[in-house]
Amino acid sequence: MNLGNSTNPSEIPAALKATIRAAQPEIDKNSDLPAQLIDELREVGAFRLLTPKEFGGYEVSLAAALRVYEGLGRIDASVGWIVWNANFGFLAALLDETGADQVWRNGDEPIFANSGSPGVAVPVEGGYRVSGTWKIVSGIRHATWLSVIAVVTCDGKPVMTDKGAPDVRLFLLRPGQYTVHDTWQVNGMRGSGSNDVTAENVVVPAELAARFDVPARIDRPLYRGFTPTLVFPGCTAVALGVAQSAIDETVRLAKTKKSVLSSAVLADLPTTHAVMGRSEAALQAARNYLLDAAESIDAAGETATPVTLGQRATLRAAMSHAAQVSREVLGAMYELGSSSSIYDGNPVERQFRDGMVALQHVNHAAGYFEAVGRVRFGMDPGVPLF
Repeated sequence: MNLGNSTNPSEIPAALKATIRAAQPEIDKNSDLPAQLIDELREVGAFRLLTPKEFGGYEVSLAAALRVYEGLGRIDASVGWIVWNANFGFLAALLDETGADQVWRNGDEPIFANSGSPGVAVPVEGGYRVSGTWKIVSGIRHATWLSVIAVVTCDGKPVMTDKGAPDVRLFLLRPGQYTVHDTWQVNGMRGSGSNDVTAENVVVPAELAARFDVPARIDRPLYRGFTPTLVFPGCTAVALGVAQSAIDETVRLAKTKKSVLSSAVLADLPTTHAVMGRSEAALQAARNYLLDAAESIDAAGETATPVTLGQRATLRAAMSHAAQVSREVLGAMYELGSSSSIYDGNPVERQFRDGMVALQHVNHAAGYFEAVGRVRFGMDPGVPLF
């Protein structure tokens, strides 16, 4: 079942840059991505970066996927965000053959939406009855499958695994099995279409429930590690891309904009040089740290070495650090642009509000620094799915 790939995944951002830029007014107006843009992203393979090759995927490394997300984030935060959220093709490696064949039936390429908030799954004959409310589900109106996390329960209590942890699984729902609520009225990243979703007593067959605390059915490097690490850092890569784009746009603006206080062109002022130099250095360091952490996880997969808690802590530290730096850079560029930064149509205005919304994601919570510190002292991180 090979759908084939015609585009080098690293070239996806450049291939669609003009199309994405042209769609931006419609993206903001409709609080979603246009269907035509979704089709083009699908055509070039943007949604199958992490999908196994036998299911038509690129099966790229985590670091390579992050570079694509960042590249798209430089063009448009919402597009990068949707592509990150839709890349759940690794499920083909987790599901059994029957389940994977249902999702990729007849060579069809799925488009996933997902939520990391937990619902509840009650075992029934042949599967599970899933219920829950999942907030901020990006790209849900374009999805052909919704992947949700749910805790398996019996008599109202979590079922425990052999490892003494709650049995948490990924469940796949089809459109029509859930209700989408129009809740995405926001000031930034409008095109992500991140509406809320509810489902009540939806029967999901066992073959469409995947565990990520056991070895994947497909034993290859990408799928050997702690599966959630394939998901977590994507939002950070998008935020880094937005922050870099803000720097690039501010450099262009500074070449012609004059300072109100001195009447000099901003690009000629030492203060501008200092702000830009610090921002570039901090952002590049944060990017390198994130990619280094991702490459460490990729290397573990290549050598069939278990991903350690320390490696996961490093990834989390890199994410939180990059988020902190991105906030600082976006603020610095917004301030440097002065009054120009507040007007619709100015790229920095859009990047500032989009970037700040992306940085509100729970994966960027400052509390993860504390969890990383706990690991360094040999303690439990104290947060789920670390």
